[in-house]
Amino acid sequence: MTRLYSFLSVSLAILLAVGAVGPAAAQQADDIRTADYDVAELTYPDLRDFEPPQPERVELDNGLTVFLLEDPELPQVNAVARIGAGSVYEPAEKRGLASVTGTVMRTGGTASMSPDSVNVVLENRGATVETSFGETSGSAFMSTLSDNVDAVLPVFAEVLQTPAFDKAKLQQAKSQQKSIISRRNDNARQIASREFDKILYGEDSPYARTTEYYTIDRITREDLVDFHEQYVQPNNLILSVWGDFEADAMEEKIREQFGDWTVDDGFEPPTPPAPEANRDYSVNVIQKSDVNQSTIYMGHPGEITRRSDDYASVTLMNEVLSGGFSGRLFQQVRKEKGLAYAVFGNYSAGYQQPGRFFAGVFSKSPTTVEATNAVMSEVERMRQEAPTEEELSLAKDSYLNSFVFNFDSEREILSRRMTYEYHDYPADFLRQTRNEIEQTTADDVLSVAQQYLHPDESHILVVGNREAFSDSLSTLTRDGAVNEIDISIPQTPPESDSEPTGADKEAIAAGQKLMASAKEALGGSAFDPIENMRVVTNQEGNESTLVVQLPDQIRTELTTPMGSITVVDDGETMRMKTPQGTRTAPPSARGQVKGQLWRSLPYLMANLDDEGLSFRAQGDTTIADTTYRAVQVQPPAGTAYTLHLNAETMRPERLSLETTNPRSGATVSVEQSFRDFREVSGVRLPYTTHTVRSTAQGEQEITATIERIDINAELEDGLFTLEASSGEGS
Repeated sequence: MTRLYSFLSVSLAILLAVGAVGPAAAQQADDIRTADYDVAELTYPDLRDFEPPQPERVELDNGLTVFLLEDPELPQVNAVARIGAGSVYEPAEKRGLASVTGTVMRTGGTASMSPDSVNVVLENRGATVETSFGETSGSAFMSTLSDNVDAVLPVFAEVLQTPAFDKAKLQQAKSQQKSIISRRNDNARQIASREFDKILYGEDSPYARTTEYYTIDRITREDLVDFHEQYVQPNNLILSVWGDFEADAMEEKIREQFGDWTVDDGFEPPTPPAPEANRDYSVNVIQKSDVNQSTIYMGHPGEITRRSDDYASVTLMNEVLSGGFSGRLFQQVRKEKGLAYAVFGNYSAGYQQPGRFFAGVFSKSPTTVEATNAVMSEVERMRQEAPTEEELSLAKDSYLNSFVFNFDSEREILSRRMTYEYHDYPADFLRQTRNEIEQTTADDVLSVAQQYLHPDESHILVVGNREAFSDSLSTLTRDGAVNEIDISIPQTPPESDSEPTGADKEAIAAGQKLMASAKEALGGSAFDPIENMRVVTNQEGNESTLVVQLPDQIRTELTTPMGSITVVDDGETMRMKTPQGTRTAPPSARGQVKGQLWRSLPYLMANLDDEGLSFRAQGDTTIADTTYRAVQVQPPAGTAYTLHLNAETMRPERLSLETTNPRSGATVSVEQSFRDFREVSGVRLPYTTHTVRSTAQGEQEITATIERIDINAELEDGLFTLEASSGEGS
């Protein structure tokens, strides 16, 4: 306040000094000259025509289309590649594959460079390379100083053509996806957008499917390799480059880096599947008790693409209905009735597929129903009342006056040109649309509103605290039925989602056959009569005893420098006894112990027919000059891992997995080798296990040796019981 007073005082003194205020100035007020014209009659010259810069188009022999646009204003070179692939092409049982592929394509290194090497090259030059996949397309981006283009462009080319998909980076990307899943119900608008798509297209539609924990768990490195090989082909990619270069010289660099990239025989760029949806009327609610406002979506599937003769008229209809402050929704729902924090609407149109119409409003909880009715009323009024002359003029001015901003950056110019090229639209499509906008009449807008808007066949979705609504949602329905949507995050797949198809069936059948061979190599039917086993192990001076009563009772005793630890699982509950006391283990700890047990070869072979166990053949691999048959094992509990079977003996001699440290979230790679196989009670088991754990901080090597194995031993009563300490859970 003191600063404001000082500023006003100084300003007043200056004005007095120049005679702008005070008695003298007041006496001269009558001498002020005024304009003799009406501002409403002011005229303005027409906007000058604008010619956007035209990029040079080049097509390589392998089908790669390239656009080059010189811009010497800044010493930079930038590039964007558009890839004709996305999540609509991923298998439903591995939802999230496209996103994970897009991440690890960049982070996972290349055929000639490790992930760290790629990072060092880019960071030392202040350059950027990024990759990602969306719903129907992917992209790769490069930015570098023009002096460094010869060093950065080859990295960009390698990331596109020969990504290595490092396993540790894959595990990191999967952990990131799971973290996103865990937070997906935090934001009401994200919930509404996601669930509205499911209502419109069906939850099994590729345009509405949701990534889950179990679909991420199913993704393997081989899946990323296959997705990349299947879709990232030169004739399914359009590349644009702009910046400080000469076009001829840049074309030569592009040919050098991408010219030898070959297309797989018979490959044709895919076409996204058509969304299947029918108009209907429904009222749906998602209860969210921690909000004090409602997020409301309403709408129905669309009917036109941008090729439609009505596209320009629909574009103006959008402006009249929801064109910012002048739109009907804003004027009526927010300004006049005060029912909305925000209100919006749009009838979209895709390049190849129809879009959708949806309107939305954010309103305080008590006015949820009133705000919904207000929006629906404006949609219906759009069908009944043609735009006034002022509304149509404002809508056209809004579009035409902002037309030049479609070309305010080289990236935007080239992105649009790539889009038109990809969808086979004319290069001047935007200019054609502008010309049609200029010719559109109020009757044209009314006609398309009557033809394409269907408020009586719209779905309504409300995300909010139902207990705080002043009116019942049933008043919005026709039969009183309000559909309640469950958005809880599933931890396991539904039965209908667990059925494999296509190549997966072949891989699963081959995996089962390989595991049957592995069991035979270790003793075959000798595993069948096993009821229990006791294994005493020495691990670098620390002795542990594991007792297992099939199928699911466990007792582990471990001696450590900090004292002895006992873990007991009676098949229903796991308890842990430490020097600090006895307590019930949380579900996460129980799952971790169970997962470790499923990596024990004798336990695995004795339970090979468990319904929750699945296998998938992953092909042959060579490690230290030995050929192995690789099999992915997905246990009922714990992380999936890969067993490597010696191609000659079929014995499981190696195990590898990627996991996450539950405390730090860091990625951990585990490699185990099994040695010194000996026969016990008719089965052959490894007496030595060498484990290498790798993290970002380095490697840790551990060797464990079995001192004794007893099969079908006489077990004392109460072995799988451990009483809890008093006060447990406090």
